[in-house]
Amino acid sequence: MSTIVVTQKNGVACIGADTLSCLGSLRQKAQHVVNKTKITKIGDTFIGLTGTSASLVVMNSYFSKPDKPRDFSSCEAIFETFRHAHAWLKVEYFMSAMPDKGEEYETTQFYGLVANEHGIFALYSYRSAQQFHKFWAAGSGRDFALGAMQAAYDKGRTAEEIARIGLEAAAEFDSATSAPFEIHSVPLKAAAAKPRATKTRKKK
Repeated sequence: MSTIVVTQKNGVACIGADTLSCLGSLRQKAQHVVNKTKITKIGDTFIGLTGTSASLVVMNSYFSKPDKPRDFSSCEAIFETFRHAHAWLKVEYFMSAMPDKGEEYETTQFYGLVANEHGIFALYSYRSAQQFHKFWAAGSGRDFALGAMQAAYDKGRTAEEIARIGLEAAAEFDSATSAPFEIHSVPLKAAAAKPRATKTRKKK
């Protein structure tokens, strides 16, 4: 598994991930692997995926085609983007989408986190998304990361600092998470568009 975190604070969104790969009980640390990243960039959006490493390869290949729709600006836009992708992933990439007994919908084999100028989001296998105000985490070290970021958020100075604290906690206690960490930041659009306050002089 993996640990991936997203945070936002003071006008900046941030996404971070560990770099450990696991094949069963075999651990492949970053110094042994060239393609160790768990985060990809599609346009101005960073996406980190947990689970099998094939998911990141498939996502990069799919979105390398310029005609494929890609809008990650809201929960609704993310849903439509992956709703369109689902059929193509089954045909072009042989994705196994059969639902388990009792599930109402086929699953898309992507689960992870998203960070861009519009905010921070979680992406789920039913193609739905959630947007968060402060932070979130995914993967096997999620619970440790969430606890650490909750404790650090108010005192933390930057989104990157909070993300790193979450990843460090996950690496300390989760056997499938290990440093070094990959962290990316992006300015939030709402913060960039916020007008500066101007002082008005009183007439004498």
